[in-house]
Amino acid sequence: MIQYTLNLLDKIKQEIRIVDLEVDSIYNKSTKIISLVEIDFNELKSQISDYSFKSETDEIQFFKETKPQISSKLMFYNCIRKFETSRPIGSEAVQKEFILEQLDMLKSFSDNNIDFYRYYRAQRTDLDKHYFLRSQPDIEMYFDSSYFERDRRFCTGFDFKVATILANDMLCDYLNADLNKEYQPNIQQHGNAISPKVNAKWTGSKVALIELIYAIQSSGCINNGKSDLKIMTSYIENLFNIDLGDIYRTFLEIRNRKGSRVQCLDYLRKSLIARMDLADSI
Repeated sequence: MIQYTLNLLDKIKQEIRIVDLEVDSIYNKSTKIISLVEIDFNELKSQISDYSFKSETDEIQFFKETKPQISSKLMFYNCIRKFETSRPIGSEAVQKEFILEQLDMLKSFSDNNIDFYRYYRAQRTDLDKHYFLRSQPDIEMYFDSSYFERDRRFCTGFDFKVATILANDMLCDYLNADLNKEYQPNIQQHGNAISPKVNAKWTGSKVALIELIYAIQSSGCINNGKSDLKIMTSYIENLFNIDLGDIYRTFLEIRNRKGSRVQCLDYLRKSLIARMDLADSI
């Protein structure tokens, strides 16, 4: 079962990466990811509901670590979808006030669950048997009546709170990035004026440059993996004074290539090695 859940997590992460690369708007991206992860989550539920773990340690690990990693993604992308559809139209001050309200709501959750929040953050384990086993709970530990409406074969009452903590962490990063405009500058207002024009012109093919952009964005090497593909493309277009057109359609064509699908990266690798070899021979 451990290997099964690890494989499922890898599958989910890969699905999210693909959607992130192929889908444009954040709303459509969130909707697509939710539909995919929900299928995986339901599959996991069917496997676990009647499963007997080999040990309490395995069961605790699943409900404290594995399941929350999946359910938190559903929560996060659902929150993103709600946030983007509820975003008000107005000035920057109105936008800022709305984002701050959302951040205050996240803080309220941690304040209302401060004891468990501290327990989880401190990586304590002394109460894990009470929090993360499916055995009959101590009624004095539960104050959320919604617990009794859940499927006790697939939850412990507190794995949901762990998932909420993880989802809130991701949402907090998302909201702060939006608030600070650190990762998402307003392209609509500034057009392509993200950086000054320079006398550099891309003389390779547009397809090669698009392949390179996707490779850099997929690596997570920029902004700790929080770079936005659309913004990166706009920056590169401005940097090299080039119009790359529909990069999503081009990426689909790259994926359908026969033979090597990363021709630009192969060429760059060979070119760099050749330069090193030449330098070594001098």
